[in-house]
Amino acid sequence: SDLAPEHLAGNEKKQVDLGYWPLYRWNPINAERGESNFALDSERIKRELEGFLRRDNQLTQLMKRHPRFSASLSESYGTEVRALQKRAAKDSYDKLLEGLFGAPLTILFASDNGNAENLAKRLANRGKARGLKTMVLAMDDYPIEDLATEENVAFITSTAGQGEFPQNGRALWEVIKNSGDLDLSSIHYSVFSLGDSHYWPRREDKIYYNKPGKDLDARVSFLGGKKLTDIGLGDDQDPDAFQTGYQEWEPRLWRALGVDKVEGLPEEPPPLTNEDMKLQSNYLRGTIAEGLRDESTGAISATDQQLTKFHGTYMQDDRDVRDERKAQGLEPAYSFMIRCRLPGGVATPKQWLQMDAISSAHGNETMKLTTRQTFQFHGVVKGKLRSAMQAINQALMTTIAACGDVNRNVMCSSLPELSYYHKEVHAISKRISDHLIPSTTAYQPGSG
Repeated sequence: SDLAPEHLAGNEKKQVDLGYWPLYRWNPINAERGESNFALDSERIKRELEGFLRRDNQLTQLMKRHPRFSASLSESYGTEVRALQKRAAKDSYDKLLEGLFGAPLTILFASDNGNAENLAKRLANRGKARGLKTMVLAMDDYPIEDLATEENVAFITSTAGQGEFPQNGRALWEVIKNSGDLDLSSIHYSVFSLGDSHYWPRREDKIYYNKPGKDLDARVSFLGGKKLTDIGLGDDQDPDAFQTGYQEWEPRLWRALGVDKVEGLPEEPPPLTNEDMKLQSNYLRGTIAEGLRDESTGAISATDQQLTKFHGTYMQDDRDVRDERKAQGLEPAYSFMIRCRLPGGVATPKQWLQMDAISSAHGNETMKLTTRQTFQFHGVVKGKLRSAMQAINQALMTTIAACGDVNRNVMCSSLPELSYYHKEVHAISKRISDHLIPSTTAYQPGSG
């Protein structure tokens, strides 16, 4: 083909995203379970197939003499319970705000990793200090039918995937995006969006930068909303990351609400930075060991979540069951990702087999080879985190400084025609990696 490699890659990605080229996953272990080794791995086709089966199931039920609606009724019941929960939360907030003076400000956030949520809660506290009646909720916890009755609304959203809304903001966005009769002419609003302008290096992918916030801003304006101030864009590439853009946006919001010159505001403690956490962590120990022993939750504390990154792991949760567990009053299904530090991506066959065994014994049988030329494990529950780390160390591998604000790995890509030099260059990459590894002796307190 005459197309450049980047154009070929772009076309391939487009065909996959459209479902024109369905992806399949091959797993030889499935045969031992009596399952097919090949499984469809195309999310778009899965969604379309689910939609078709759902429609087909409904038609089949209607044609039956004695239809069974248990599945659809169960789903409907769950939706009703979720709606009642949203209404109860909103009504509780309204009762708390009764009798307070000042203009109302509803703050709705969509957040996967907590940054947008933390900004929203801080904005609410600052608004209260300025005399405003603030309410803060996740977008999907807010009853959409109330949006048109709000006076002032601040939306704060981060960016997920390819310019998508975080999971706890998608339902509200779908309603706003697809509603043809939603009248928002009575509300005043502003949007702050968090993103990374360099996350997608290709020029054609630049549209994903802060796309959720930009789309939301444009849609609310189209539905009649009046802007309190222009959209604020937080960029991880700025000197203070997203805080740079936020520090410009928030004063404009207070000015638009007429509370920018309030005197006697309480002093806020300075934000706890990663460097603060390190300094206060007893050489990166924190309370990680205590958190791992706590069986009352699958999570660890927010500070320990940051500290464990320097040990090569960080906490995640299963987004596929997040809404279901929330409706049941359960905490998210927490687990941990572990990443190895592997200069040049070079491992022995024995180490490969050991890593594969670790993914099965301690994780969810997922071993990924990342673009950083290393192994990565997913689905490691807290109770197995220590033993998983120990197994990696016993394989003469390490996870030191594979995550966090450090050099995470040293890549050394080989070229077949220059393989003669690969051993020499790989040795250099190992020396560079060893030089960049932090010199503290406090790593992996929970794995010893």
